[in-house]
Amino acid sequence: MKRTLWIAMSLLLCVPAAKAGSRPDWVDGNSRQYPRDKYLVGVGMGDDRATASDRARSEISKIFTTNVNVTTNLNESESSSKQGSKTENSFSQAISQSLQTASRKVLEGVEVAENWKDGATMQQYALAVLDRSKALAAVKDKIDDFDKQAQQWKSQMDSASDKVGKVKAAMKLLALLKARTELNGEVRVLDPGGKTIPSPFDEAAVRAEAAKTVAELDVIVDIKEGK
Repeated sequence: MKRTLWIAMSLLLCVPAAKAGSRPDWVDGNSRQYPRDKYLVGVGMGDDRATASDRARSEISKIFTTNVNVTTNLNESESSSKQGSKTENSFSQAISQSLQTASRKVLEGVEVAENWKDGATMQQYALAVLDRSKALAAVKDKIDDFDKQAQQWKSQMDSASDKVGKVKAAMKLLALLKARTELNGEVRVLDPGGKTIPSPFDEAAVRAEAAKTVAELDVIVDIKEGK
């Protein structure tokens, strides 16, 4: 009886050790604890825990790596319309900074949830996770902000009586629409169904109207220069 009891206790003591050393499901890309419909996940591997953790975070960061071209696009519009100015450049830089800030805020939510060491290879593994719902909330807040600004500049473009004021509003509106598209790309990544946030107005029509406004000013400038 005592021998049977000793064997049973020995088996119980061995269970935690075996579980601790077993290969976690997330190492192969799928985690029951952090399902992909609720989390974005990244797995990193390295010779030490710090390296593995950094690489896991990097896997998630790659999803949000965005080359912000708002400044370039706005400068091209200014150049074509002969209306380059520090005011417009400052606005463009502010929009670009807002995009970067929003992306950083999302990535601040990335956490290393688990680490595991492969006893056979001595390699370290790390699992980084990002809660989709929390990240989505941060991006949606910034899109709401851009939508409010875009509405204001569209109203100014429609109501401006002078061509210069009209084209400046049009260029700022185009910059905001570009920024909104970038953020909607992140929404598509974060939303489990790949959905985006509908615009409060017909973006295609507004873009065409704003571009036409800039082009009309360009024609006026060219006529004046030809005299």
